[in-house]
This record gives sequence, structure tokens and C-alpha cells, in this order.
Amino acid sequence: MSERLPHLAALLRDIDAPFSSEDEAWDNFVRKAASYMACHSVSYFEADPDKKTLTFRKAIGPVGADLVGLSFGYQGIVGFCAESGETLVVNDALNDPRFTKKVDKGSGFVTKAALALPCFFGGRLGGVLEYINPMQGTFSPGDTAFAEAALRHFCQRLYVGRLEATVAQLNARGESTINNLSGGFIGVDQAGKVIFFNPKARDILGTAEEFLGRGIIELFNLCPDLVNALGDVLKTGRTVRRQEFKCQVGGSGRVIGYSSINMKGPDGGIVGAGVIFQDITDL
Repeated sequence: MSERLPHLAALLRDIDAPFSSEDEAWDNFVRKAASYMACHSVSYFEADPDKKTLTFRKAIGPVGADLVGLSFGYQGIVGFCAESGETLVVNDALNDPRFTKKVDKGSGFVTKAALALPCFFGGRLGGVLEYINPMQGTFSPGDTAFAEAALRHFCQRLYVGRLEATVAQLNARGESTINNLSGGFIGVDQAGKVIFFNPKARDILGTAEEFLGRGIIELFNLCPDLVNALGDVLKTGRTVRRQEFKCQVGGSGRVIGYSSINMKGPDGGIVGAGVIFQDITDL
């Protein structure tokens, strides 16, 4: 693998180029990966782990254009890869029981060797990338390590891009609603950075300080119980309803009622934690 590090560095530079969409990013990655891996064909299959289906999304090779959009249940080498969540190297496909000849029969293409790699986004299977028929005939351990490193980097970059886009959408959609809540609301992303701190939160906590963009720990001196509530959600995913604690606000003891939530993006994935709270001292 060490002799291939310069090539890996070059590929990572190529796939780190700015992109306007994930579709464009995959186009670039599949094309570059095919070149660096010296393979006849490279395909990306989008996975639905709940339904156990795979869908051709990108394909470079002799029959690639004919396959895009085709969906099927877990089967063949890519199906085994999706099911196990592990890299699968098959250097004698025709004699491997995990290989299915359906695609080859329909296309006339002959698969001799295949390398299938799972694509994970935030710990969840998102797809399978498959390399077919390397120029040298078989896939070496160095090929596998190279492909895994490149794909891991690429998937991490896509996942971060998704999170950034989700936070931007949440800000655009929810800022007006959150700012007009009758209670306080503080929201943090999964890295613990404050992304929401509405005007009512400032009123309840008696502060005019700006906390947006700062780390959750910077709220500790203001109200440690709120920091702990947010931290619990980030660490465990568990939320609470209608709990309360006592704190000092402006030198006087106050009783704060609160509920915590997991913040979810448009795709249903968790993007952070939030606390909704109110001063219930006089209730």
C-alpha cells in the first residue's frame, strides 16, 4: 500500500473538488476511481437497508448506461456486501456461489473479478461500490486497501455535506418559528455547537450574550443544567419530558421546566439536540 500513497493522495485531491450536488460528486468519484483502480467497470448501487434493495445509480463501463435506474433485491456479490456490511473480494467470480450471472447474461459482459465495498454515511449503510475486472486480472490486498481508504474519505465528505445542508435548511425553515416560541429554545448540532438560541431563551436566562456558533460548554456558567440536558441527548439519544431544575438567574433562584428533543433533518436523520424550557417559578 505504501507505494500507492502518492496515487491515493492524488485521488483524494481529485474527489475533494467542489461539487453542486451529490449526483455530480458521484459522477466525479466513479470516473476518477475507475481510472486510478484501472478497472473495466465501476458501479455505485444505492441501498435501502429496510427493504433490502439496491438500485444502480452510477455505472462506468461497457454496459453502464443501460443499467442506471435498475432496482433489485439483495443478491449477487453486491447483495452479500450490503447484507454483511463488509468489503468483499472475489477474484474468480464465475466459480463463486455468491456471484449471479443474471446481469452478464442480459448484457453480454463477462465478470471475472469483483471488489465490492459498503458505503456508510453516519454509521448507516447507504450503498455499495463495485469494481469489476481489473486490468491486471485480480484484485490485490493493496487494491482493496486503496479502494477502502478512498471510499471512506469520500463518504465522510458527502455525509458532512449532508449535515451542513440539513442545518442550513433547519435554519431557513425553523428560525422564524423558533424565534417566536413562547418558551426558550436552545439547539446544538452533533458536534455540540450552538445553532439555535432564541430571544425567549435570553429573556429567561437573563442574558444578552450571543452564543450562536459557540461550543455548548460555553453555556455552563450560564446554566449548567441546560448543558447537561443537551449533553445527555447528544450522548445517549434519550430525551425527557416535563422535567425541572433550579438555577440562579440575576441573583435569584428560579425553577425551570424543560423537555429535551432529538433534532431531525428533512431526511429523518438526527442532526443535533434541543431543549425547550420555561420559567415556572410562579406557577
